[in-house]
Amino acid sequence: MNETAPPAGNNTIPLETLPSPSLLRRLAAMFYDAWLVFALMIACSAIMVGLRVLIQGADAIPHGQVAISGAWRIPTFLLMIFALFHFFAYFWIKNGQTLGMQSWRIRLDNEQHQHVSLKQAYIRLLAACLSLFCCGIGYLWMYIDKDRLTWHDRLSKTHLVLLPKNKK
Repeated sequence: MNETAPPAGNNTIPLETLPSPSLLRRLAAMFYDAWLVFALMIACSAIMVGLRVLIQGADAIPHGQVAISGAWRIPTFLLMIFALFHFFAYFWIKNGQTLGMQSWRIRLDNEQHQHVSLKQAYIRLLAACLSLFCCGIGYLWMYIDKDRLTWHDRLSKTHLVLLPKNKK
């Protein structure tokens, strides 16, 4: 894996000393990414509607009926889950950042300050869902943890760092 470095112009800051982003900053990045995920889910639905029309014909969807219904719900749901996991995995593995994370100067690293593996990305996403479904306790855990890590940070052996501002 490639060693990641701070943005150009900030090479004097050791990777180990980069701070952990605040919960508010993390939530802001999640809000940005939610818009991209929403668009991705719409695209997945459009693909499945197109497949249904291609396979069953346009008359298979009566006027006023929901296009994704019946037996088409499960494959649509599975496609959405697949797309969601691979959306995050791709960006986390490629450069440690989704678009929302780039906007808020957050990067995901593994314990060696390198890009995460596919396994770590999957574990992190599953654990982040668990953290969220437990009324956000997994996220709030960072206020108790000595290293400011969330449940999904601990379980996936990853952590978020706040990147310094680029000097202009």
